[in-house]
Amino acid sequence: MSELLHFAEHPLQEGALAIMAAVYALRIAWLLHFKASRDRQAPTGSRPPVMSRGILYSWLNIAMPWTMESTRKNLAVYGEFALFHIAVAVAIGATFIHPYAEGALTDPVVYTFTGFLAIGTLVGAIRFVRRVAQPAMRAVSTPDDYFTISIITIYFPVAIWGLVGNSNWGLTAYFGLTTFLLIYVPWSKISHYLYMPFTRFYHGFLFGRRGVTVPHLRSTMEV
Repeated sequence: MSELLHFAEHPLQEGALAIMAAVYALRIAWLLHFKASRDRQAPTGSRPPVMSRGILYSWLNIAMPWTMESTRKNLAVYGEFALFHIAVAVAIGATFIHPYAEGALTDPVVYTFTGFLAIGTLVGAIRFVRRVAQPAMRAVSTPDDYFTISIITIYFPVAIWGLVGNSNWGLTAYFGLTTFLLIYVPWSKISHYLYMPFTRFYHGFLFGRRGVTVPHLRSTMEV
């Protein structure tokens, strides 16, 4: 391992993670500074409202595409969404496995990761073309949207280069781009995932308080 690669894998990435964690901590502290408004509707329902059921359902909703009309009627788009985010998780996760548990990256694991990353590259290209080609998508897109989808789509083949080639240059490029993303993400729209648990919590809390239940999940979500 070259000194440059060791620097990229350890001090550089660890520093980027520290910056990312600090920015996220400040964002969460700022978010929690505001008190959530009270629900103006009184608790309703034929039974005492169970907020925990609504919260759990709201958190799990992202993994249940059949529960929303928008995803139920566009399962292909939901599939793209799922595969793209799995590829992101693989690309980021491998940057922790390689420096600290390189032995876990056996050939079958690397080939599996490569498959997801290749699919992620294809999906990223499709999503970019859709954003450019569809007038409705262009109308709601910002420069950050175009840059983000572009850099993530480029990130996947760079990750493949680093993991499959296992060369100093490939791995250095992979970890270098990872460092850039770790610093960039908290300032970009990608940071929406940081707020998702909070927004879904309040959404589920209000629905549970209002007595909204989900019959097909009631048996597994009973409190």
